[in-house]
Amino acid sequence: MDGADRRVHRVARRHDASHAVGNGGSRIGRADLGLSVTVVVAGRTAPNRAVRFGGEHGELDRRGRLDVAGLTVPDAVGFRVGPETSVAQTAEILGVASDPDPSLSTLDVGRWRGQSPEAVAADLPLWFGDPNARPHGGETVREFVARIDAALAEAADGDVLIVASPVAQALLCESAERYFAVDVRPASVLTVRHRNCRTRVPRCRYESG
Repeated sequence: MDGADRRVHRVARRHDASHAVGNGGSRIGRADLGLSVTVVVAGRTAPNRAVRFGGEHGELDRRGRLDVAGLTVPDAVGFRVGPETSVAQTAEILGVASDPDPSLSTLDVGRWRGQSPEAVAADLPLWFGDPNARPHGGETVREFVARIDAALAEAADGDVLIVASPVAQALLCESAERYFAVDVRPASVLTVRHRNCRTRVPRCRYESG
């Protein structure tokens, strides 16, 4: 999770001291690695900096643009780009021209979009503790992770995915229950290694690079 996520967790803990936040996902051994894709996380936006749900829909701020400009992205078999404004701008700075891929759209947080964590603090423990919860009326974490799994299942070895931070978290988490335990920073490049998802194994396994 990035700094914004950590702040959201702090708000949740203040309203429910019994809620425990996990630390870091486990990694898999090199012998288990199959195909791999590169994941580029979109740069920072002003709402990201201010910590607002759905901040990835905003435009990159100056720091976000500078951070993205400093990234090194490997040559790709193909590029897939999420539809959010910050994601499209990240792709543009990197010189990637690709139609938006709605299957890689960010987590739908419903009526929380644009809200601060303090404004919805009473509902945060439920949100963090139950992947089937939808206190905002949008998408559950379990639905979101399953949707991103399905999108990854169509990836080819060597693809580059340019996505919002929540999508990168879903790509890296071991399960919906471990979604909030994943560390993702804006304007970062990760390697996602997985078995051949086109064989439709029950769940692919990932490793951050």
